[in-house]
Amino acid sequence: MFYYNSCMRMPLLLQKITRLAGRFLRRLARLTRLAARRLARPFTRRRLIGAAIVIVSLCVLAGGAVFGLRLYRNSPGQRIFRVMTTIERADAQIAHIDTALTAPLSTETTTQVTLARTAIPAARQTLSNARTMLDAIPPASARAPKTAARLAKVRRSLDARLALLDSAGPLLDATSQAATALMYGAQGWQNLRDGAALTDSAGQEFAHQTQDALVSSHEASTQAADAYAQAQEQFSAAARALPAADFTGYVAYTQQRTLMTQSALLACEDWINGHYKDANADVSAYNGFARAAARIADAGLQLPSDLVASAYQDQTKATQPLYESARAEVLRADAALR
Repeated sequence: MFYYNSCMRMPLLLQKITRLAGRFLRRLARLTRLAARRLARPFTRRRLIGAAIVIVSLCVLAGGAVFGLRLYRNSPGQRIFRVMTTIERADAQIAHIDTALTAPLSTETTTQVTLARTAIPAARQTLSNARTMLDAIPPASARAPKTAARLAKVRRSLDARLALLDSAGPLLDATSQAATALMYGAQGWQNLRDGAALTDSAGQEFAHQTQDALVSSHEASTQAADAYAQAQEQFSAAARALPAADFTGYVAYTQQRTLMTQSALLACEDWINGHYKDANADVSAYNGFARAAARIADAGLQLPSDLVASAYQDQTKATQPLYESARAEVLRADAALR
């Protein structure tokens, strides 16, 4: 994403400590071998004193190493380094949030938003731990200009991420609504297309006026009615998920298509039963509903995805810039740390 790698900035002091530790371990090994040889010999007063001197030297060296290591671990540089490492752990969680909010809306957005919602409290807790560690660094130990400057930069980076989380919440809510509406809209659109194809097939079969053709037409109209019913429910669900997206045109259109199929079913049944006058009345009703549906379509029906995208853009006019500003500040803060 946009985050730094603190391992690239391992303090030079740590490199020196590593080299000194190697020298110490080699010296300690030599003294240990010397002590072992002396302890293995028969004890005389002189050898006893020599062995004691070696053992005391070992203790002094070991104690000095432990003290030096503690002193190093509690140095401001190392404490700041540990804070930065903790911040990096939060970045793995923040990455889920950023993906959900910067990727184009799609059918996968719902899953991304779910991950992001889980990541927000986890990232906030990790950053809170980093804040506690940062505040625990004594001001007196960080008076050196370079240390103070680095401390300020790390604090800025931490604050920028917390601001990012604050701005992400409202935007995630809007993104979740839009993703849900997009999903229902896509499902409704597909069912609407399936229903239209079945309606055309039913009309072609009905025109043959044979018993078998009328039965086939009736079956196709029944399936079309089911598809339109599902489409109407899905468009209604999309409107409930994202009220700013106007799906009323699609709901009205599918209602007219449903009335068309009902008339088609009645026409088939009346024709099969020999009620030709009633069948002709059903066909007239069918044509009336078809004209009404055509008028709704001609008035201009945007694609469901376009309806959702437009409503989402309007709904996030205030929250989107806040997130983008917070994200840009994280980038600037991290750049200052490099």
